[in-house]
Formats: sequence, structure tokens, C-alpha cells
Amino acid sequence: MKMRKLVIIFILSAVSEGFSQETGSVYFNTQFLPNSEVATFKKNSVGFDFPIKNFSSKESISLIGEYQNLNIGYVDEDVPFETYQIDNFQTFSLGLLYNRILDNGWGFSLKVAPQISSNFDVEELGNEDIFVNGTLVFDKLNAENKSMWSFGVAYDAQNGLDIPIPVIAYTKRIDDQWAYKIGFPDSRLKWSFHDNHNFEAFTTLDGFAGNINDEIEIYKEDYTGKLKNTYLVGGLGYNISFLKAFEFNAKAGYSDFNTMEVQDYDSDRIYDFDMKNGLYYNFGLKYNFNKKAKVKSPY
Repeated sequence: MKMRKLVIIFILSAVSEGFSQETGSVYFNTQFLPNSEVATFKKNSVGFDFPIKNFSSKESISLIGEYQNLNIGYVDEDVPFETYQIDNFQTFSLGLLYNRILDNGWGFSLKVAPQISSNFDVEELGNEDIFVNGTLVFDKLNAENKSMWSFGVAYDAQNGLDIPIPVIAYTKRIDDQWAYKIGFPDSRLKWSFHDNHNFEAFTTLDGFAGNINDEIEIYKEDYTGKLKNTYLVGGLGYNISFLKAFEFNAKAGYSDFNTMEVQDYDSDRIYDFDMKNGLYYNFGLKYNFNKKAKVKSPY
């Protein structure tokens, strides 16, 4: 079956669930990780979330989707193989997000998000090109204290890890200007100095995983497997809202942990690129369809 047909079938049959909201949006995001020793990453993403069903004021389902293109500019001349096969990966995802508000300040979100992520070296796709991601998170909101506990579990191939990771966070609104979120895999501190402007310090886990859907020669042997990248970054961001529905954000930071490997399908390492920590830049633009979203988080 040709690649185009498989992509269409995947999109039409994908199912995903997660925590609901009544606003819809589209966004574009560009991420840079320059590295003068191994490779420079440029990741472009465009996506959307759109509510498709509100069962009641406490329950809803949204359709979510994203296309991502990753370009890797290799500079390390000591890599023992030709890197042209793994310098561009594309990722397609589509799913549903289910949100439910329970009693006594409790709520939960459930997301299941299948995706195709591959270097598309050959037109035919296989099972290894398909990744199934999911997240289940419970929240306990204390409206009087303007705080919220969140805990759950997430499996996302795009952080480059093979195991589910815990999700835990404590979020607190201090006053009209200050709010913070402490947890894993994401922590933030926000200072809103104007209705439409804020600065935000952050740490977050990110990465990439894509299938190498044809054999690649490493150390003069042919291998099949996946390229995986995981990094933990911290930095400072600036966010601005304008023209009522648009949001722009710019972030700069530095990685505290950075690793990239070619792995076989048993997750055993074939080659380690010995990535070094470095700078991180991120720019994004978002358009919100409406402003009727229920804000569950005090952040």
C-alpha cells in the first residue's frame, strides 16, 4: 500500500481522548536546538484542537491533530555512517481529547493519540511507523485556595522514552500577577505584568522519536530501528495576546540533559551520538476560535 493511502486510512480511523475545553485553536511552532559538535535541530509543528461534542457543562470531547517536520543538520564528521537517511522525519497525528469534571473539585482528562512518525525513506509503511500515545491525568482543584493538584501517567513516544512517565504537579495562583506550577515533566513560574503580557520561567521534557523505515548501514552492517532524542530544557519565555484572539510566545533556554541514539526495535542502542547540552529557542503563534473556555487550572 502506498504511503499516501496509509496516511489517509490512519487519519480517518485514529481515536484519541483527553481533558475537555470549549475553546478551539490552531497553532504554529518552530523550535531550534543549535549544536556545533553533532547536529542542529529545527522542528516545525502545525496543529489544532477543536471541540466536537459537549455532553453537558461538565463533559466534552475535542478533536486534536498535528503535523511535525524535523530537520537535522549533521556536522559531526566522525559519525561512522551516511546520515542523509536520517536527516528529515515527518510526524502525523490525529485523535480525540476527553475531559470530565467530577464532584468536589475533581476532574480528569484522557487522551489516546495515534501517530505516524517516519523518515519515509520508502513509500510503504509498516507497523513500526505507527506510535500510540496516551495520557490519563486526575486533578483536584481547591477554588478557595486557588490551587490544584494533578497526577497521572503519560506515554508519549515524542519524548524519546520507551516507558510511561509519571505526571505530578502542584499549581498555585498567588495573586493577579504571580502563579506557579511545580512538578514533572513540566514546571513554570509566571509573572503577568499586564493583561496581555507575561514572562514565564520554565523547565520541560521534550524530544523526538521516528522510525527508520529502511535499512541503514552503521559500522558496515545493515540495521533497522528508530532514531530517538530526549532533552530536558529550562529557560525564560515571553507571551503576548493581541487582536483579541492571537497569542505569540518566544522562549530561550539551555538543555540540562540531551541524548540521541539509533536504537533497534528492542530499544537496544546501536549508535550514540554523544549529544552535548546547548541553547534552545522556541517561537509560536496561536489563534483561538473563541473565548468561552472553562479555565480549570488556577495557573
